[in-house]
Amino acid sequence: MPLWYYRLLTGMRMTAAWISPSLFGSGSAVDEYNLCRQLGKTACRQKLSQHWATFYTEEDFKQIAGAGLNHVRIPLGYWAVSPLNGDPYVQGQIAHLDKAISWAGAHGLKVWIDLHGGR
Repeated sequence: MPLWYYRLLTGMRMTAAWISPSLFGSGSAVDEYNLCRQLGKTACRQKLSQHWATFYTEEDFKQIAGAGLNHVRIPLGYWAVSPLNGDPYVQGQIAHLDKAISWAGAHGLKVWIDLHGGR
């Protein structure tokens, strides 16, 4: 069995204040759930869409492969696919995930999608 040498892409498709402090500003939210609760869905979607589009780029995948790693691990919350009724979360991550998977493939990297908060 080949060895997995991977880079965890924390903050790419789900985030918390300790991962992306600038995304959370001076508010009291410490995670995506509370950020969306505080901002409301429209403002949260706008803020997170900008984050998802810029937090990692194809250049990052190129550098990961160039460092000799062969996998990337991308955390993804259940709410990206199937939010619960009443969840404040917003969607839009899947298009960015698809782009990341393309970048990984273009640079010979395998992808491990790590479901968080699964139900």
